[in-house]
Amino acid sequence: MTVEELLQQNPAEIVSEITKARKVRDTAAYLKQFDPSKHDVHDTTKRPDKIIVTNNETTGEEVASTQAVSRISVPFQQIIVDRAATFLVGEGIELMAETEGDNEDLLKEMVNHTWHDTKMDYKTRQLARVWMSETECAELWYFVEKPELWEGFGFSGEAGKFALRCRILARSLGDELYPYFDEYGDMVAFGHGYTVGKESYFDLYTANETINYKKQGDWKEVDRKTNLLSKIPVIYYERDLPEWSAVQPMIERYETMISNLADNNDYFANPMIVVKGEVQGFASKGEQGKIITTTGDASVNYLTWDQAPQATVFEKDLLQEMIFAGTQTPDISFAKMNAIGNVSGIALKLMFMDAKLKTLKHQETFGEGVQRRVNLIKKCMALINTAVESAQSLQIIPQFEFYLPSNEQELINMLVTSTGGKAIISQKTAVGINPFVTNAATEMEVLNDEAAGQFGNIFPEPLQ
Repeated sequence: MTVEELLQQNPAEIVSEITKARKVRDTAAYLKQFDPSKHDVHDTTKRPDKIIVTNNETTGEEVASTQAVSRISVPFQQIIVDRAATFLVGEGIELMAETEGDNEDLLKEMVNHTWHDTKMDYKTRQLARVWMSETECAELWYFVEKPELWEGFGFSGEAGKFALRCRILARSLGDELYPYFDEYGDMVAFGHGYTVGKESYFDLYTANETINYKKQGDWKEVDRKTNLLSKIPVIYYERDLPEWSAVQPMIERYETMISNLADNNDYFANPMIVVKGEVQGFASKGEQGKIITTTGDASVNYLTWDQAPQATVFEKDLLQEMIFAGTQTPDISFAKMNAIGNVSGIALKLMFMDAKLKTLKHQETFGEGVQRRVNLIKKCMALINTAVESAQSLQIIPQFEFYLPSNEQELINMLVTSTGGKAIISQKTAVGINPFVTNAATEMEVLNDEAAGQFGNIFPEPLQ
């Protein structure tokens, strides 16, 4: 059904058509897996407490009681998502463009100014985490009045009073997302369901209009506006499964195993005494030189765990290794990094090669959404300042910067060697990056004065 045919129906039919076209996603399950407090190991129906049956010493009747079991969850899902999002966009995104002419220069400057004003580097990281954990999210763009934003840009007018704002839409933030695609897979409409108090609302965005509906018994249209952008002001991101889906069974096994291990430790950690024969007396608590008195051939021994749980420890370590390897996630815990020590730059690149390959794969889909964002911002800039309408053909490419630890000392040594031992940094630059210098210009003046001998002997008396 085309958008034109869709909008010919009544509001209830429009909302129904949009919502039923949505792809089925088990987002509730993904959110549960992402929250360690909601893991299956905490579910008493899946990991029940132990029922202990004892005999009453007086009546001889069996008495049942409940003993709580250990429930240990590990936030592997959060670790996997946080590290993947950091490698993808943790270093920010640089907007690259080769401009020709004043209008293209102005457009690029306006796009960059809007990017920083809306704090898109931070929002992009949040989007990446939501996309990786919930499998879908969106960014909604809209105008607000902020004329001071464009002071110094050399244009004015009614449109110049406005600035762009971006809002993230996600299930975890109380939003319901309903993208509507045509037969070619292009998004031709977008529905946004939400509640305010006890009221339910549904906003529909198309290339031509923005329509607002409110549930009043049935859905009623309450507002309709023309979309001056001629583009849907929503960037939609989706994927089939969350970042950790391939290793979810391993995570569940890991949590069950370490919870069972904790129960065993609780049972065996405190020593138990096995007595054969008759015991006449025990030592008092805290008594020095404790003695247990027996008769005849009686013997007393500690009950010990002869077989340490080496297989359990081996499985735990193996599962953890497979969880990280299966998601191409570097294990950069303090213990691991401390054990590695100082490594070369090439070794660092090889260590993080798997993470970089995954990042490049993510850029294929997530990067497409970021490119759409840039194109949308360009179009919005033409509404704010018509002078840049003619520069819409300017190609602005988002450049992802891959996060990678570096070995600065190795790099400096290589540069010194390649220049034949010559200096590779000026004193002015060195002073500027010195963390102990608060004002580089003043420091350079002092250094120049000292070099010229203008201060003379500033310590006439020996320092005590």
